[in-house]
Amino acid sequence: MDKSRYFYAKIYGDRALISSPESKSGGEKMTYQVPTREMLRGIIDANYFKPVLTNHIDEVRIMNKIETYTQGTRLLLTSSKRDWSDLSAYTYLTDVCYYVKFHFEWNESREDLKKDRNFKKHEAITQRSLNRGGRRPIFLGVSECMGYIDPISADQYENDEGFYDDRNLGFGLMFNGFIYPNQPGDKLKSTFAPINMIKGRIEYKRPEESPIINELSTYSFKVPNLTKSVDDELKAYGGED
Repeated sequence: MDKSRYFYAKIYGDRALISSPESKSGGEKMTYQVPTREMLRGIIDANYFKPVLTNHIDEVRIMNKIETYTQGTRLLLTSSKRDWSDLSAYTYLTDVCYYVKFHFEWNESREDLKKDRNFKKHEAITQRSLNRGGRRPIFLGVSECMGYIDPISADQYENDEGFYDDRNLGFGLMFNGFIYPNQPGDKLKSTFAPINMIKGRIEYKRPEESPIINELSTYSFKVPNLTKSVDDELKAYGGED
């Protein structure tokens, strides 16, 4: 399969809340100890994304010690009869820093954009976006946890010292990513996989390779107009650059 060259990024921030699915239904939220593949892919998409390509996370290095703290939060609640508040506890990661290795591949479901499959062009835009800190805001799990993204070299990625470089840890079964349908009416799927850190590094399975795949609700989206030219499609998504 054709793919781009590898890119290396440093993603960091004062705190993160990578919500585990079981804590999303109630008022109290608990963070995973390490980032999910889906969260990192969302951050890389915020750096640069176009429908012609799909970003893939190859590996992440956990650079700082995993530490959490719990903060009491007052939630404002409302109903048709009255308004009230409730106290909840949110557990955050603190002082997070991740080194991420990623690449992109062509979106095979968008044959109408085939003429825009130019590796040199999109590699250059991806690198420019990294150099200026991304195209859109970076969130570490939730919107109240602002983050930052910076470019790093392959040498930095391989040789900078991380807290877990000599340790192996298992984090059990974690949410891994979504599988989005290519046809309207198909099911959105969530995937789960065991996550293991070997010498500070985590390699994620692709969502379609995950051992547990659950079907969720029917997923609707706008079907691209294949009668439009590539130039028209590019303009609709913000131009070539």
